[in-house]
Amino acid sequence: MIITRTRILACALALLAGAASPVASPLAAQLIRVPMPGEAARPISANFSVGYLMTASRFDGVSGRYWSLGDGIQYRGTVELGTRSGAIGVTGTIASIPIARSGILGSDGDITLRQLLVTFRSPEGQSFYQVFEAGAGLSQWASYSGTDALSAEDRKARNGLAIMIGYGFGFALGERMSFNVVQDASTIIGSGEGLPAGERRSQQQYITRMGLRYRFTGAR
Repeated sequence: MIITRTRILACALALLAGAASPVASPLAAQLIRVPMPGEAARPISANFSVGYLMTASRFDGVSGRYWSLGDGIQYRGTVELGTRSGAIGVTGTIASIPIARSGILGSDGDITLRQLLVTFRSPEGQSFYQVFEAGAGLSQWASYSGTDALSAEDRKARNGLAIMIGYGFGFALGERMSFNVVQDASTIIGSGEGLPAGERRSQQQYITRMGLRYRFTGAR
């Protein structure tokens, strides 16, 4: 039998292919499992939202006057670090609220409400998803401006504890950005100093907010 040069070359190529395939398959599988650098990083995101704040009125033990509080616009910013079950964040809010004090003729002004919260949020979805949030931290009424002449004691800030829960919806706007609408219910627990019998330390608030979240690193 005459073995041609073509047959020898074909046999050699077949042997080389068979020897290389056991090495190539694990290597390819290994390369497929390696995540991209951006996806391997822990998700870090920032969220900015604007909301309509409705707050209950309260009795102020420092001044001995009843604060009649109106509605206002609340601005909220959050920086979040992703976890397996959602994200942990630090949130700051600020709002200017109309105020009228009882017992003062023509009382009219504004007071600033500031909050600093530690928050937890449920995971983002790939398209349309539900949002659950909870938070707790510090709340402060301060920086009054208006017609009332206040004493030095009355001008001091009123500090309290804030507890918040929220529920809403969000949907993705591409790979890194998402839009969310959330309804918050929060309680501010202030000082009991100077409160007459029957007056509550707690104060209820409701916020409907819309915002954008941008993810700098990591995947959803």
